[in-house]
Amino acid sequence: MPVFLFGDFRWPVGYHAPVLPLVAAATLAGAAWGSVLPGLVNRYAVAWPDGTERPPWRRGCGHCGAAGPGWWRSSGACPTCGRRPTPGRWVTVPLVAALCGSVATAVGAAPALPAFLLLAAIAVPLALVDLKVLRLPDPLVGAALVGGVVLLVLASVVERDAGALLRAGLAALVCGVGYSTLALLPGSQLGFGDVKLGAVLGLYLGWLGWFAVVAGVLLAPVLNLPLVIGLVIAGRAGRKTAVPYGPAMLVAAIAATVLATLR
Repeated sequence: MPVFLFGDFRWPVGYHAPVLPLVAAATLAGAAWGSVLPGLVNRYAVAWPDGTERPPWRRGCGHCGAAGPGWWRSSGACPTCGRRPTPGRWVTVPLVAALCGSVATAVGAAPALPAFLLLAAIAVPLALVDLKVLRLPDPLVGAALVGGVVLLVLASVVERDAGALLRAGLAALVCGVGYSTLALLPGSQLGFGDVKLGAVLGLYLGWLGWFAVVAGVLLAPVLNLPLVIGLVIAGRAGRKTAVPYGPAMLVAAIAATVLATLR
């Protein structure tokens, strides 16, 4: 198989080798984004009971309700009660930095890298909001969808590879239909937010190939099991208690991205 040299290693043609400055830049950008995420999570982590009208997204302190600055400036203590948004920067900064660095290492200097960095950046607030209030906010899912479509179209143009883009669209459709079917089964705990997220993740994983799509779908329930066990042990869940599935789907998608690039 044709190869080209990169340092002491021989990389197959078509594999986008990781570049250390690129990985470092992605990690630093992830850390910067993570520094404002507590305010974003606080904005969207609003309880929304089934069968009720969606409440307005939070614009102030989640503890005392006092009005505050925009979410991008609200990661510090509330000026009224002194409480800080949870989770704090000590969680979000290293988490997003690690995810963005891992994605940059796996995908390398490929035209599709910006799309997968966007997925990593949005995955963290989506997962944290779902863990807090069992919701996957449409604005965040929509940002992942619109941003992914735009960035993957640009990557398709740069790589002159319409096949990958068509496969991504087909994978999004297949995942959307598949998750919709599961959500309609009697006793299913999948929500419509999970269905929409599944279709969006199918778009990204479809770009990488069907192996990534299958891996992402199959890994999600496996990764969700420890969360369910932990919630049961902590007394926060029972046999009929709804548990968040979005975090497992998102972690599985990132893991499938890494696995697909290492094949």
